[in-house]
This record gives sequence, structure tokens and C-alpha cells, in this order.
Amino acid sequence: MATNVSINEPTNEFARFDGVATDITNTFQLLINQLIARRDALLRELQQKKKNYISKETTRRDALEELKQQIGLLSLRVNENKDLQQQTTDLYKQRMEHLQTPTQLPLPFFSSPTLSRLQTQIAEFGEIKEWNQDYSLKKRPVLAVGKTGKAKDELYLPRGLALDEPNQLIYVVDYDNKRVQVVSVTGKFLRRFGQGILQSPWGIAVSEDNVYVTDCFLHAVLQFRKKDYELVRRTGTEGEGEGQLNNPRGLCIDYNGDVYVADSSNNRVYVFYKVLDFLKHLFTQQLWSPRDVKVTPSSVVVLDWSPNCVHFFSRSGALLRSCVT
Repeated sequence: MATNVSINEPTNEFARFDGVATDITNTFQLLINQLIARRDALLRELQQKKKNYISKETTRRDALEELKQQIGLLSLRVNENKDLQQQTTDLYKQRMEHLQTPTQLPLPFFSSPTLSRLQTQIAEFGEIKEWNQDYSLKKRPVLAVGKTGKAKDELYLPRGLALDEPNQLIYVVDYDNKRVQVVSVTGKFLRRFGQGILQSPWGIAVSEDNVYVTDCFLHAVLQFRKKDYELVRRTGTEGEGEGQLNNPRGLCIDYNGDVYVADSSNNRVYVFYKVLDFLKHLFTQQLWSPRDVKVTPSSVVVLDWSPNCVHFFSRSGALLRSCVT
């Protein structure tokens, strides 16, 4: 008896295997696609990091190059300063014999003498001394008053000094006591003013009607009326623009009544009208750290602290000569 075999059974079996193979292929293809996508993402991330690194490296190189340039400019400026020091030293030796008036006194702090006097007075720590015309201290001082302290007849770190010769008065900036002391030429303390107003007073100058005081903390010039020492006007705010000062130090008054101020941290001399309205800036490219200024009929004398020089300028602004202090 013959056995009946279905010819469809192998076909169905192959179909099942073919379906499984297709599923496996699709699964592998999906994994491959995911791996390719991950690879592409990593490549993009790597490229971005490479760009960021190149950008940072370029920035670093640029900053380093800029720093090198700044160091080079600084070195050049130092060398120029050394040359200036040598030149001014040679000039000082040649010109020393021509320094004959008190307004050309080569000392760290200028006094404020009148041009008619042959002697000048200097404020020192706690006392006032008088110097000879040749700038040597008298063996027996004509006048020595005051002592260190905060009482009404004492001084603490006096800075500026001005003479009111017609009234026989001496004005002393009592720096650490934040006031101005008025002393007679006989050495008697008469009065004081500026308490509660002045913070770091430094320079002082006297005109016929007013007393002018610079204040480093306030970055200002203050005008006091001489007859009662009341504050008349204050001008200046911190800055470098018109009408602004930065750490003003010494000052003086010329023959027109204009006020010259050593604007120390702005590296210039500031000139006001006598009512303290802005007039002009001087020597803005020629000074490093001016500490004091004096005016003669033919010149403006500036004490420049940073290179330790006394500069002599014409009234028009031309540098005449410099002396090392």
C-alpha cells in the first residue's frame, strides 16, 4: 500500500526559515544603522571639540603675542626712562649753578614762597623750619613751631604750606588732622579751619581774598574765603575729563589769579580761573606723576615724582629743561 506525502510541507518550512532570516537581517541592519548614527554623532562631537580647541589655542596664542608686545613696549619705555635719567642727570650737573630762586627749589615737596623773599619755609613732620637761599637749613632756625599731635597748637603729618606775607601769616595743611592751621610769623597758632570738610588735604595757595586747598580723597580744589574761612566753592570730581581731577596735590596762583593744580594721577597740570572754572590742561603728554607746580613770570615749574625730576616749561608749554632731584 503506497504512502501519500504532501509536497507543501517543505515549502512551508522554507518559508518559516526565510521569515526568520529576514527578521535577523532587519535586526542587524537596525543595529548597524544605530552604530553608524552613533559614529557620525561622535565624529561631529570630535570635530566641534577640535574647532573649540583650535579657537582656544588661537586665542591663547593671540593673548601671548599681545602680552609679548606689551612687555616689549614696557621694556622700551624702561630703556627710554633710563636714557632720560642719564640726560637729566647730565643736564642737572650743568644747570645746577643757575638755580637761584626759591621757586626752583629741587626738593621732594615745594614750598610756597613769594618771589620777593630770599628765604623759603618748608613744612616738615610736626614743625616749620626756615631755609637759607642756597637751600641749606639754618643752624639756628629762625622759626620752629608746633609738635606732633592733634591739639589745636599741634600738627600731624603737615603737607602744604603757604605764606600770606602782607598779613604776616603762615598757612599749614595739617594733613592727618584734616584741617588747615593759621600761624603768625612769630609762631603763634591763631586758628584752624576746614574741619568736617577736608578729608585728605594736601596743597595750599593763598590769594588776596581766598585760600585754595587740594584734597586727594575728594579729588577736588576747595576755595575758602580768607576773611572768615568759610567754604566758597568746591570744584572737581574723580575722573580724567574736563572739570575732573584724580589725586590732586600741589597748587599755586599765577599773576593773573589763575589756579594751577598738579593733577597727579592724571599726569597733567590743570589750570582754573580764579573762580575755579575750567581753563585748560597742560603738559598732558610729558608728565608721569606731578606732585607740585609753581609759576614764574617766564616759566611753569613742575615737580614730577615718578621720574624724580623738576621740569621747567615755558608759559606756552615747551619743555625748557629738566633736573633730577
